[in-house]
Amino acid sequence: MNWRLGGAWLLSLAVSTATVGMVTGCASKSSLSATSDCGKEIYCGQCASRGGCGWCGDASDGSQGRCVQKDDASCASPATFSATPDRCPAPPALAGSAKPLSQPGSSRDSPEKQAIGAANYERVRQAMARAFPVTRITDNVLDGVVQILLRRRQPGQAGPVDPTVREQAPIQKTVQEGEHRLYLAAADHHRVKGMPPNSQPMESRFNMPLPVVRVPLPPTLTAQSSTIQTTVGEVDLRRDHLLGSLDLIAEKYGGADYLGYRPARVDLITPARSTNSRFGAMAVYLGYRRAEDRAPSFYLLEAGTATGEAKMIYFSPSMQPIERVTSYYLPTPFVNMRYTYGGGLTMQAAPNEDEPDQLIVRSYAVGDSEPYIIVTVKYEHRPSFPLPLPVELIADAGARIALIARTMGVSAVELQDLLANLGQNLQWTETPRYVPAATPGTAPNTAR
Repeated sequence: MNWRLGGAWLLSLAVSTATVGMVTGCASKSSLSATSDCGKEIYCGQCASRGGCGWCGDASDGSQGRCVQKDDASCASPATFSATPDRCPAPPALAGSAKPLSQPGSSRDSPEKQAIGAANYERVRQAMARAFPVTRITDNVLDGVVQILLRRRQPGQAGPVDPTVREQAPIQKTVQEGEHRLYLAAADHHRVKGMPPNSQPMESRFNMPLPVVRVPLPPTLTAQSSTIQTTVGEVDLRRDHLLGSLDLIAEKYGGADYLGYRPARVDLITPARSTNSRFGAMAVYLGYRRAEDRAPSFYLLEAGTATGEAKMIYFSPSMQPIERVTSYYLPTPFVNMRYTYGGGLTMQAAPNEDEPDQLIVRSYAVGDSEPYIIVTVKYEHRPSFPLPLPVELIADAGARIALIARTMGVSAVELQDLLANLGQNLQWTETPRYVPAATPGTAPNTAR
């Protein structure tokens, strides 16, 4: 399996050919906890997705209120308390429209920063921030992205890189399955419409294989149980996940309105953290009523950002498809929080009913009856595969977003100048482009 990255991204940066070291990611970890992190959430959906937290606020506006600990006694009428995201009121119409967060400047002089200069280093950060608008681009992620792109040029090489060349990811290793099952989650992204209000028919399609690992959740999060070491990296249940224990899931969904029981077992299928970075667009929780059950009884989808932050939980109490639910977060510059998701997870047939088969997610703009993009993830159990660094996947995703943005005429100069040319060098099933409208009386085939 190849993960491929072109090298045109840094052509406009007057790149030095200095040699840089391997990514080591030596920043300290910052663990999440309910007591310290509830107050950081400013929207109901993201607050109520987080273990130990709930939203106290206006019953008609998901931005008017505050995120509190689950047992906070100060939430009183007329405010309402939302313990789960499906109980949240809708966000305001323009809530969190994709405007990049302010990004902190670099606090250290890494070899990568020295190689391209401080000004260009910050330009790369801002370009990534435009691609992932609700994400803070840390120095560790930025160093990794710059390093990968610098490795495209050899010392002494001058002039433009051949734009037709596609290359295998330059930093990867082969991993073997150990105690925990490994999968390749091959994600087919098929966009069929542009942005509102015109929503012109378009074609944009690519497949991105994501290495993931399956781990059991502990009954309770403790200092000892919160991190799980695997052959593909570390699964950090506090830092990278919203519901990292059986206790937290039972607290959210064990009541009579949802499951009506405490699950005996939950397995998490997720990208791991490696070299202090993580590509975290989607994780899946498989829940089992009894520990000995072969097939799961429920599942949760955990949506997040390309740079690893978990944002939202979407819940299916009985393995049924999830109906259209408010997204409540911003994975790309093309959406707002009122967009909706629908889809579902299926398992393999017996005797492999414990194995995931396929996840389909359909995304809808406000007021639309047909999805503008369909993501189909096919899971394959693989005891061994070549593992790229997460920063390679982050760079890949940013470049693809840039090329799609340029195709749709999104005004994001930095993002386009620095990323879109790289996107052209990546492999596409359908290169982003507008297509003629369907003949009257017919509709584009969006079935997957």
